[in-house]
Amino acid sequence: MKSLSSTTVPNVVNILLVLVFNFIYISARRVPVNDYYGLYEHHQPQFAAALEKLEHEPKWVENWPDSSITMGQVSGVALDSSGLLLVFHRGPNIWGASTFSDRNVYNGIGEKPIPEPTILVINDTGELVDKWGQNLFYMPHGITVDTVGNVWLTDVALHQVFKFTPDQRDKPAMVLGEKFVPGDDESHFCKPSAVAVLSSGEFFVADGYCNTRIIKFAPDGTRILQWGKRYGESPFVFKVPHALTLAEDRGAVCVADRERGRVACFRADNGTYLAAYSSWLIGDRLFSVAYAPVHGGRLYVVNGPGGGAPVRGYVVDYESGRMVGTFAPDGKFSNPHDIAVTSDGSRVFVPELDPYRVCKFIDDTPRNATESAPPAKPTANIVLLFGLQRDSLKKVQLSGSSAVPVGPVSAWGAVSGAMGAALGAVGAALLALGALALLRARNRGKEVEAEPLVQ
Repeated sequence: MKSLSSTTVPNVVNILLVLVFNFIYISARRVPVNDYYGLYEHHQPQFAAALEKLEHEPKWVENWPDSSITMGQVSGVALDSSGLLLVFHRGPNIWGASTFSDRNVYNGIGEKPIPEPTILVINDTGELVDKWGQNLFYMPHGITVDTVGNVWLTDVALHQVFKFTPDQRDKPAMVLGEKFVPGDDESHFCKPSAVAVLSSGEFFVADGYCNTRIIKFAPDGTRILQWGKRYGESPFVFKVPHALTLAEDRGAVCVADRERGRVACFRADNGTYLAAYSSWLIGDRLFSVAYAPVHGGRLYVVNGPGGGAPVRGYVVDYESGRMVGTFAPDGKFSNPHDIAVTSDGSRVFVPELDPYRVCKFIDDTPRNATESAPPAKPTANIVLLFGLQRDSLKKVQLSGSSAVPVGPVSAWGAVSGAMGAALGAVGAALLALGALALLRARNRGKEVEAEPLVQ
């Protein structure tokens, strides 16, 4: 009779456990966001160990910008083509619990707009070189600068989107939405949060706090398509699409889905879902995202308070979804709200609502936008938990896009759960194989059950 090695059954059990945990990790992006609540408080050593395994880049620049520059709550930052930083702040206004009615109407109607310049232009050394935007806004939120120098802004109190040309800063060249009137039809927004502009002039609006949708526009402001869904489990469900970034070299627009704690990327031409990125290390609140075409593509993200994780910035490899870096001033942020990064990844800027400030970070690592992404650090938990490997994504055929062209009749839809089904099938297959191996080991064990096992 053949003898059974003393390590056979334990080894098979260990293999089965590995298969189970890998399936759980691969499927981690499907864990409900509220499952992260309280994770940090109970697992601080694990968070600290994970952070230590990441590169602490880029580095914080202290005493930047010039201390004479005053600002209120800083809601957004953007870089122009010359490298100047535009800071969008709220002056004396503060978004609090009583700022809006229960129907999302601004309670300050009748008051004057912010009298001081709400856009501050700061150079690389931290000096104020220009300021404008006075007597225009009530509750500033998002800001971006397109390739020809137009500045695009959103105001959540006005429920409007604005475009300012380089030679006209006191009057907008385009205004979308009706002043102070929230809505969900084709002529209204409800607290729009962000804008992203393609080099073609087409642009996207994240709308926003109430409507949970992304809308694509032609350069003249004509609606092209929209997507988004309020309820369900599909990748098209948003819970506050809070910020936008473009990866034009990838043909993608990516959304910081704040209350789902993820970055969701879609095809910029038709809204088809591409991929989502999330992590227990970031938690269930992700406030903003920016993209730089370096090392094959990098996403720069910031989370926020109340998300069950340290409040920090993270650098993510776009291709693999692996976390490769982390950054914060004095060890952590308090309440970061947006992020901007130079195209070469050498400078990163993060504004905070409280304290009222903008933090600058630098990364002197040589950059090459055409090189392939380097291997990630051997931090298996972070790598496996941070989204799905893009190689796997390429093998999953989604049923299509839920984006719908704007016309007389439009409805927000959702893609089927093909991604989850594919992952479930793979996981089930792995579990079945593991169970079969365990059963065979047990059957072999019955043949020698009269013989004592060596411990």
